[in-house]
Amino acid sequence: RTKPYYYIALVCVFFTGMTLQGITGCAAAHMKDVGIDPAYVGAVLSIHSLALTAFKFLTGMMYDRFGLRFTMTICQITAVAVMLLLAFISASPAGHVMAMVYGIFSSLALPLETIMLPIFASDMFGDRSFNKILGIFVSVNTAGYAVGSPIINGAFDIWGTYKPMLIVFCLIMAATTVVLQLTLTVSNREKRKVIEKCGE
Repeated sequence: RTKPYYYIALVCVFFTGMTLQGITGCAAAHMKDVGIDPAYVGAVLSIHSLALTAFKFLTGMMYDRFGLRFTMTICQITAVAVMLLLAFISASPAGHVMAMVYGIFSSLALPLETIMLPIFASDMFGDRSFNKILGIFVSVNTAGYAVGSPIINGAFDIWGTYKPMLIVFCLIMAATTVVLQLTLTVSNREKRKVIEKCGE
């Protein structure tokens, strides 16, 4: 835990929970605010729930086949894309398509705050520290949940629209994606050094 990248990882986990929970919590309200019919919004959310089940399995399969970096990158890039998509949804026919695309693919981003946490903890910090690190990751991620919705709803109270904060959250998620990639690189380098020392 004394490694600097440990604390950077904690910050990234916090922001990931904050942005994903904030976006998920306001998605339905935002769609209705821009004029999309509530019945269609309900259909989007139903598809979202079904897709979430499928994408949780897919995420696990991707990790088994391609490893942490590939799986994390796919989930994070998807998160950034759907946040941006949600920000520009409208009541137009194209906006309805965007809403459905959001509903489906936002499900691929959500494993970042669930099944990816134990994978992340294990790959970055090893089995010996797994239980302690995972507990801390889950706590920090939950703290992110706690502040995400109040922040985005507070912004709505100020501006009367979710759009500006959706864009801000998108930028935060993009920055988190870059930083986590760098953190993973440093972690892998440290693990290689440990393995080399043990082999001497």
